[in-house]
Amino acid sequence: MNKCLSFFLCLILIAACTSEKRDLSADGHLPESNIKYAERFDIQHQNGVRLITIDKPWQGSKEPIRYLLYQDSVPALYANDDSYVKIKTPVQTIVSNLTTQLALMDDLGITERLIGFAQTQFIYSPKILSRVSDGKVKEVGPDGSLDVESILNLNPDVILAFSSGTENRQLEKLKELGMNVVMNAGYMETSVLGRFEWIKFLGHLAGTEERAQEVFDEKVIIYDSLMQLVEGLEQPSVITGTLYGGTWFMPAGENYGANIITAAGGNYLWKEDQSTGWLSMDFESVFEHGYDADYWIGVASYSSLAQLRQADDRYAEFEAFKNGNVYSYMARVNEEGANDYFESGNVNPEKLLADHIKILHPELLPDYELYYYMKLE
Repeated sequence: MNKCLSFFLCLILIAACTSEKRDLSADGHLPESNIKYAERFDIQHQNGVRLITIDKPWQGSKEPIRYLLYQDSVPALYANDDSYVKIKTPVQTIVSNLTTQLALMDDLGITERLIGFAQTQFIYSPKILSRVSDGKVKEVGPDGSLDVESILNLNPDVILAFSSGTENRQLEKLKELGMNVVMNAGYMETSVLGRFEWIKFLGHLAGTEERAQEVFDEKVIIYDSLMQLVEGLEQPSVITGTLYGGTWFMPAGENYGANIITAAGGNYLWKEDQSTGWLSMDFESVFEHGYDADYWIGVASYSSLAQLRQADDRYAEFEAFKNGNVYSYMARVNEEGANDYFESGNVNPEKLLADHIKILHPELLPDYELYYYMKLE
């Protein structure tokens, strides 16, 4: 059996023994979603419906979006309330432009409900790729923009979307034409557990909220158990990122990418920065502060030290390069170039954390094999 798989089977067994079964309310739903880590959305149960508020659904947005999820009919109390987007659940057909939604659907056992996806070449999941090949999942967004006509022809119950701001024109058009567009702001969460907690939102839409809660609780228990392994240990120093167009991009100190390094017992050298986005720096600034870092994790799409050095000779001057402590997230890439790190990485926070612990403190997980990351040779 694969060592990575057997490792997580043991942890899952522990999680199953320690998690608590939550009681359902009279209408068969969890009484409260208990959002603990996500900061961008909230769920309330009132008057037989679920009210979900997304705070700042995309970068630069100033107003929240509010959704009302109902089963049979909208209660009279909300019938004339236009402040909510009203969606009948459970939704049975879904279109999306967000790869992380695919992994969430797989966790919830609802991949068969996906009927359209933007840029199918970015799909890693063999299960969903098979559905694409069979014509059950249609391409609805070549070249990075949503095809309004294709989506209208599919007539999905809901469009699960994210927006960096540029996609809003197509999404607004779809709303005007009567489509239910549901935004996902999980990519702006500051922790991997916060990103993963958006599974609860999808669970409510799909009518699988109990399953969503169980999966979430199980993975959080594993994540917390892994964190306990590194308590009190010496923290090796870490840098991340590479140059892109002459600018070095790396996580800010409160970004999820920085927080998982800290959770894994690492000393992220820009942890003192208090912002949550991304830092843009020149090579000289990064080298001055991080040339002697013990580890270099997350070197974009490079797959060997030679390839990294060929991109810029100066990379070889870092101590982590000289010592062979450089890692990329290219371990799971299919023949079409789709990278599972971007699809299921945020849905498997326990695997991301285990990878980082294996890199920084390999003695703690002797039988574990890296899942998303690989050491550059």
